[in-house]
Amino acid sequence: MANSKTYSFKVFGRSPYFLLLIVLFVAQGCATGSPPQRTLTKVDRARMFVEIANGALIEGDPTAALQAIARAEAEDTSLPELYHTKALAFYVKHDLKTAIMSGRKAVEMKPTYSDAKNTLGKLLLEAGKYEEAIEPLSEAANDPLYNDTYKAWTNLGILKYRKNEFPQSAKYFDHAVLDAPGRSCIAHYYLGHIRLKEARISDAIKEYDDSTKKLCAKFRDGMLALGLAYQKDKQYQAARKTFLEIQKRYPNTQLAEQAMDHLKYLP
Repeated sequence: MANSKTYSFKVFGRSPYFLLLIVLFVAQGCATGSPPQRTLTKVDRARMFVEIANGALIEGDPTAALQAIARAEAEDTSLPELYHTKALAFYVKHDLKTAIMSGRKAVEMKPTYSDAKNTLGKLLLEAGKYEEAIEPLSEAANDPLYNDTYKAWTNLGILKYRKNEFPQSAKYFDHAVLDAPGRSCIAHYYLGHIRLKEARISDAIKEYDDSTKKLCAKFRDGMLALGLAYQKDKQYQAARKTFLEIQKRYPNTQLAEQAMDHLKYLP
């Protein structure tokens, strides 16, 4: 959970969680209309509502997510995934206290749930509870069966960065990059910050540039940081090109305004 992003996916004008509602309705109809087919259990229905909630979060609608979670809880409360999604929804709604409670519940119910451990660690990090955050993040980062270990390494790096422990922070970010070279946008971004603090401007530019490549191409903060690093290094043409690209990609945004403000002062 290092910076949250919202991606919008539409199919024939319908959102994923709307389509999941259709699936749920059809599945229930088939189950009742066709005796040979297995009838959906309460757990099945709860899982479907959790998936609907996840779809709502992807769409940037935490209220709809919590409505779906309430439906899931009415069916069955034994799913740790339910509480993990609930934690994410409350986090998006800026209710950090309730989000942490739900995250703890998910981990308590399933101690091997590394995705929930990473989320809980991130929530504790955001709450400033750094020492509490270390254990769940470390366990998630070192889980050989967890597909997204880079997220936990990144969160550990951010934790150490906020504590001004930059050498250890850089090690964690390097680990994130090693685990997921094309997806560690935020790790590269913070490594750029660290290299700037070390007066290694060329290395900082490389890290910021890497934070905007491949699957990180839409990482806006990395683009602005790259332009500023070029400006600091007196590579004015590269800085101008970067600021103009930001304005082209993200018109009428605060980011574009920042880029244009910096563009005005280039020689």
